Amino acid sequence: MNNLFPSRRDFMNLNRHFFGNSFDSFFTDTADFSVDIKEADDAYTLEADLPGLTKEDIQLDYSNNVLSIRAEQEVDTEEKDDESNYVRRERSSRSYARQFLIKDIDEENITAKFENGVLTVDLPKKEGSDQETKKIDIQ
Repeated sequence: MNNLFPSRRDFMNLNRHFFGNSFDSFFTDTADFSVDIKEADDAYTLEADLPGLTKEDIQLDYSNNVLSIRAEQEVDTEEKDDESNYVRRERSSRSYARQFLIKDIDEENITAKFENGVLTVDLPKKEGSDQETKKIDIQ
């Protein structure tokens, strides 16, 4: 019987009761994409999961020690029946942007490929870029 009459707390969570958790994830999950960065002795390898995109949707650049990945996708859907009485047209647009600070990269030899929704970027390190860590005495 308590569930028939909403309490003040229920009004505060109206979004969650009406739309459920799927509405929350609609706004939060589409803003980012997953990235893994691996370091080897001579290079870094970045792998970004970008399912549903094409190579043409992605822009990649490296400037001032920052690797930038941007992607945009627009989707149009249109359905009509034989008599053209019913028309449904939906449009959606998604955009992503991530930046990573990765220093001492040989910019001329960066390579990238995009296969099966995964962007792989190989970032070779500059030769002789091993900087020694200076120990600082605390007084």
